[in-house]
Amino acid sequence: MNYVGNKAKRKNTSGSCHLIRGNLVTWICKKHGSTALSTTEVKYMSAASCCAKLLWIKNQLEDYSVYESKILIYYDNKAVISLSKNPTLHSRAKHIEIKHQFIRDHVQNDIVDLQFVPTDEQLADIFTKSLTEERLILLRSQLGMISIND
Repeated sequence: MNYVGNKAKRKNTSGSCHLIRGNLVTWICKKHGSTALSTTEVKYMSAASCCAKLLWIKNQLEDYSVYESKILIYYDNKAVISLSKNPTLHSRAKHIEIKHQFIRDHVQNDIVDLQFVPTDEQLADIFTKSLTEERLILLRSQLGMISIND
């Protein structure tokens, strides 16, 4: 997540990578269409988008008799994780659109589990941030990707 990374337009960029049994299958890097009021709002909308994508993948896999009992989403924002688990809408999150609140339903129905991962261990940074060569190589290897020059 790059909060207000575009100084000219004040749009946020978020990214996610989706792994199935340790294998990278899809990734997303997206500039948001609107300016958010808070970091929590942006990150919550990003988590909801990721959740929707993973639910779609889960449904597609079931067509091939591949069943996953629970979707794990590793996230680096404790406020988003708390917001997804708490059935009471926090007063400072009222402005987050209802369409993004569906992630809470999936967490409560035990279909999705948001787990905290420290920011410095976030694999999706490879898609959203400028990185040192050392960090790029580390994240690339953790995603199971290889350099075509090696």
